[in-house]
Parts: sequence; C-alpha cells; structure tokens
Amino acid sequence: MLIIISGAAGFIGFNIAKRLNLMGIEDLILLDDKEKFPKPKKFLNLKFKEYRHYRDLKNLGNITCIFHQGACSDTMEYDKNFMMDINFEYSKEILSIAKSCKSKFIYASSASVYGLNEDSEEIRANEAPLNIYAESKLLFDQYVMAQDYPAVGLRYFNVYGRGEENKGKMASMAYKMNEEYVQSKQISLFKGTGGYKNGEQKRDFIYIDDVVSINIFFMNNSFHDIYNVGTGKAETFNEIANNIFKYYQDEEGNFNYIDMPDYLVPKYQNFTEANISKLKAVGYNYDFFSLQEGIRNYLNDLNTSSA
Repeated sequence: MLIIISGAAGFIGFNIAKRLNLMGIEDLILLDDKEKFPKPKKFLNLKFKEYRHYRDLKNLGNITCIFHQGACSDTMEYDKNFMMDINFEYSKEILSIAKSCKSKFIYASSASVYGLNEDSEEIRANEAPLNIYAESKLLFDQYVMAQDYPAVGLRYFNVYGRGEENKGKMASMAYKMNEEYVQSKQISLFKGTGGYKNGEQKRDFIYIDDVVSINIFFMNNSFHDIYNVGTGKAETFNEIANNIFKYYQDEEGNFNYIDMPDYLVPKYQNFTEANISKLKAVGYNYDFFSLQEGIRNYLNDLNTSSA
C-alpha cells in the first residue's frame, strides 16, 4: 500500500503520516517544500519511503491513496496568482496523478467557503467566500465535483492540536491563547460583537485526532462528495480560555478583552458550526473529543514535547 501525503511537513499532513505509522503503514511518499523544510524535525520519528519537493511528481509508483493536504492556507494572502497556482492548479495536478493510478483521493477543503453564512450545509446556496484563499478552495471543490472520478473533499472547521506550531499567525486560537498565557498569565479575546458578549463568539473547534480519523475513514471507504469536518457543536472562545486556566490551575482567570480592529469587523465570523449530517449519513458515527479533552491533551503535548 503506497500512500502519498502532500503538505506532510504541515499540521494535518504530518498527523496523518503519524497515524498511518501507528497502523503499520510505512510505505509513504511525503511531499512538501523541501527548500523551506529541508529536514523537518518532526520527521525524525516517522517511518516513510521518501521525502520529495512537492513539485517533484515523476515516477511516484503504484499509488493506493493520496492525502492532499498541501496548500497556501494564509487567509490574508492577497497574491491571487500565487494562491490559485498552489491551491487550484497544483491541486489539479495531484488529482490527475490519482486518476492515472486509480487511487483514492482525499483533499483538504475549508469551511471558509461559507463566508459569513451560519448555515453550513454543503450546498451551493451557502457558499460565499470572503477572500482569495476561500475562493481558491471553492473553485477546486467545484472542479472535483464536476469530475466522474471518486474523490472526497473535507471542509475543515477550526482544527487544533499537536504539530501546528509552525503555522505562525494561522495557528489555532488554542495555541495562541496558550502562548500568551505562558508568557503573561493572561488571555486576550475580542470584546463583544454582533450581539455576542465579550469572548462569547463561537467556533466549531475540532481536535486533530478526530480530523485524522475522518481522513482514515475515507481512505477505507469509497465516496465522491464534500463533507464538513467539525464536531457539530460550536463553543465560545471563553470556553477555550477557561480550559487553559483550568489546566494550569489558575483560579483567577485573567481575561483581557480588546476591541476588534475596524478592518476585521465586516468580515468577522461571530458563529461557525459544522453541519455534519452528511458525514454521519455515510457511516462516520464515532465520538469526538470534547473541548476539555482536546485542550488537555494538546497542552500536555505542548508542555512535554516538541510534537
């Protein structure tokens, strides 16, 4: 079983590789930007066949499955040509390889395609991207779904967990809150917006292990569709902060509520929650990590290892 993982030095790609190793699968070709990540430390404990630059797609072999997780994920990137080249044109190349090998193709889409819509059912009427990143993801979704070839697109909501430390400004709020707390013993959140009280804006936060499990589910089952990847339960930013305070046994809980920058107000999502009816309908009926469990596991990882 030969499996390709693009974006393997990144957050979700690395965790998929790690899970496959735990399943006894070591015949992996890992793709990423070798110029930027020549020898990723996180690969030291991974077992794999080869690590290639993501543009090196020749003679890959008889592939069983492709997990296409590589992308430009910076929602503030304004170079449309660059974004479309990486997230659309390159993705088409990877899909063509899957077709030539008749392999499974599971790729990362994004919940950002819904824009400010609070209804996240996977239908055209709910799709309203607010930036170039979301547009590029939606365009590839539409391209894939217009093909006869069976492929699965996964619209990730707010994923957090070990291995995201190199995401910088695109890291999860769980990571950013913990970093701030460790440095200053306080957590900064936005003041109330859109009728929500201070820090009560909501997101569907999903732990990395659940995201990996969903990817593996689709490796083992054949479908051709797009699915939301979240828990189906929105939680407040205050709740993440409270779990961080609890982890460090900080009973005071020093919140610092700040004004939202003016430029962010028109495009800020006050509420996101994954509609996972379609995911459940195809047989994914496993329990998700609770926010409390996920945050505890994540902080244990951050405080005991480098992921």
